[in-house]
Amino acid sequence: MSARRRIAAPVLALLALTAGPAAANPLDAFGFGSRSMAMGSATTASVDDYSANYYNPAALAAARGLRFELGYVYLQPHLTMNGADVGVDAHRGFQGGFVLPGELFRHRVAFSIGLFLPDRQITRVRALPQSQARFVLYDNRPQRLVLSSSLAVEIVDGLYIGAGITFLSNARGALDISGSVDLFDSTKTTLLSRVEENLVAVRYPTFGLLWHATDNLRIGLSYREQFSLVLDVDILVQGDIVVDGDPLVEDASFKLRSLSRNLFSPRQLTLGVAWSMPRWLIEFDLTWLQWSRFPAPTASVSIDLDIPDLPFTIPDSEAIAAPDFHDILVPRVGVELLAHDGRRVALKVRGGYFFEPTPARPQPGVTAYLDSRKHGLSAGLGLVFKETAKVFPEPIELDFGSQLLWMHRRAFEKDDPADALGDVVIRGRYVGASTNLKLLF
Repeated sequence: MSARRRIAAPVLALLALTAGPAAANPLDAFGFGSRSMAMGSATTASVDDYSANYYNPAALAAARGLRFELGYVYLQPHLTMNGADVGVDAHRGFQGGFVLPGELFRHRVAFSIGLFLPDRQITRVRALPQSQARFVLYDNRPQRLVLSSSLAVEIVDGLYIGAGITFLSNARGALDISGSVDLFDSTKTTLLSRVEENLVAVRYPTFGLLWHATDNLRIGLSYREQFSLVLDVDILVQGDIVVDGDPLVEDASFKLRSLSRNLFSPRQLTLGVAWSMPRWLIEFDLTWLQWSRFPAPTASVSIDLDIPDLPFTIPDSEAIAAPDFHDILVPRVGVELLAHDGRRVALKVRGGYFFEPTPARPQPGVTAYLDSRKHGLSAGLGLVFKETAKVFPEPIELDFGSQLLWMHRRAFEKDDPADALGDVVIRGRYVGASTNLKLLF
């Protein structure tokens, strides 16, 4: 094997860690659970299943009876730059969880776990230069393992608080190569390599409050802390360069470290108000997202080259520009109608809408973090099968949800007419559906 191939093999193994679209928390972008998806994710004050781990953990203590849920979600993107599809990953995978309610000192308590498990990759990461155009809020969102656990307690009658921890998978890698390279005889080249890839967990807290103000009015408040995933890659190459067994350079070394923010999810605060009637449920949510703290999603690279007696220098890395994003408010509305309540089957019809402004400002300089304002339309059904006493003690529920996420056309113009990227026009959409089976005990 040639010296080039001896070095290339472990390098390629490490770069495989960073070779696909980056992944991030998909719940912020697409919601969690079929019922919540169908209601436009406007469920902070009305959520009643495992998705409360994400929307409002306090609501878990209001749940009645042990429940298990399992489902699947798939949303297909079509995001374009100058009319060409950029090939962003679909959001797809298994979702589900359980809610275990109980009573402690005459107050209701509940524990729950929620899970989103991609069916293709557990985690994918990459680091891109800041000048490379990308849909910064979607290119790195679709696929990542998400695990959340929460605990909720009833403080007084009708008032609940809850807290949870969400875990996301992250990646770190290291490559060490040592030995000697013969410039003219590859058979005399000896190199040893070590590749290390680790999946590590990043965790962030969620807090919630739910107040049953009256029999018809519920008010919910939830808070999610910001978090970021750092892609950390270290490469170390050290050894000798020889000619026919005689050392030409001894103890040479090359060190490279790349640090990049592979994912950032902003701090979020949501207020939800739900009003229920005999057959209707209507909820309004308003979410504040602190995108102004968004760090540059590109790699910071440091290089150290040490070749004794040879005057090599490494040029400075390109300065990283701040993204300059701004905070946004996202309004949401969700509706649920009990359309039919028969002896055997009940049918619930759901719908929702949300509007998400873009936090991305114009990109006239070196950066190319592309995004536009978005509309979300959703609809779904809930089927309750009541005659299941011979198999299950409680009715079985089957939920369906669908979503259209439509991104406005937006043009990004560059100040420099010689810019390698040039002006870009973007637009796009996500279309998909979700289903969940709920078992009550």
